[in-house]
Amino acid sequence: MTPASAREREILLTGATGFLGMELLHRLLTRTDRTVLAPVRAADDAAAEGRLDTVLATLLGPDAGALRHRVRAVAADLEQPSLGRSEAQRRALVAGVDTVVHCAASVAFTLPLPDARRSNVDGTRTVLELAALAPDLDRVVHVSTAYVAGDRPGVAHEHEGDVGQTSRNTYERTKLEAEAVVAASGLPHCVLRPSIVVGDAHTGWTPAFNVIYWPLQALSRGLLPVIPGDPGGRADVVTVDVVADALLRLACQERRTGTFHAAAGELAPTAQDLVDLAVGHFGIEPPRFVAIGEAPDIERYAGAFLPYFRVRGSFDLSRGRTIGVAPRPVPEVFDTLMRHAVRARWGRTPVARWEAQELRAAA
Repeated sequence: MTPASAREREILLTGATGFLGMELLHRLLTRTDRTVLAPVRAADDAAAEGRLDTVLATLLGPDAGALRHRVRAVAADLEQPSLGRSEAQRRALVAGVDTVVHCAASVAFTLPLPDARRSNVDGTRTVLELAALAPDLDRVVHVSTAYVAGDRPGVAHEHEGDVGQTSRNTYERTKLEAEAVVAASGLPHCVLRPSIVVGDAHTGWTPAFNVIYWPLQALSRGLLPVIPGDPGGRADVVTVDVVADALLRLACQERRTGTFHAAAGELAPTAQDLVDLAVGHFGIEPPRFVAIGEAPDIERYAGAFLPYFRVRGSFDLSRGRTIGVAPRPVPEVFDTLMRHAVRARWGRTPVARWEAQELRAAA
């Protein structure tokens, strides 16, 4: 997959300690011969290397040592102008970089707009400024979200950007704004827009139990007798392997431009579909769907996530399919996802990625 001329070039990967970034890092180390530079939020470079060691232990377990020499971490706060470094320091940092993959972002839905902008817009601008200093830059791959489409019906197409849509939260708003910053940068770039990313289709592994996991956990415990929402609303979820494989292709195969969805598209389940799957898996009483406003306590507790269970639109995958985006229907992977969630106690007892792979191999 890696051209010979690129083997000594580094990939700068932001967000390497996050879910998707970890999955891409694993693929870069096990499927290519590329070396990786990982800016990590830490007090100093030694602390950054320590955080990276923890990530590699989670990803690779006993194999981490053999691959450790191919990735280095540097302390960097993307919210600080110029990373808090001089231009000479930044030039030295990216002297060997030809590819930048920007996965880092705040995925919190409830941040005040200035805080979300600082993370997702200003942070993106800082990364682009750093990329522009790389003398051999070939490409920037920016990770956005399919939900920049906002709260609107119909099909959201990959070529569409800001068409006057209403964002559901500051996360969507600032990811849309970040796309505009990337487009205006003048750098060779492409954009990957995942939908709601869940665990691996084969092992169920995820370190991040949010968005759909919260209501499914509540359902499993009988804590959601009613659900304020639309049973026909779609929840577009995609397993992380689909997204990370697409991201690897954008980073390491021939350079592409434009925007690509990594989503379920027409395969996206409805809220009722997810409830039916949960009822069958956990053997619980089916909850009732009620109108918004009829369950205020639940809405207060889960209000940030509920809009994603009443989406009436869908995502076009025309360009995504050209980079191998082939989502699995949720009924095919649901039991695997839930078994891992229960095994990990919904994140309270984390299971390492390599351990999840061994459990699958032993099954």
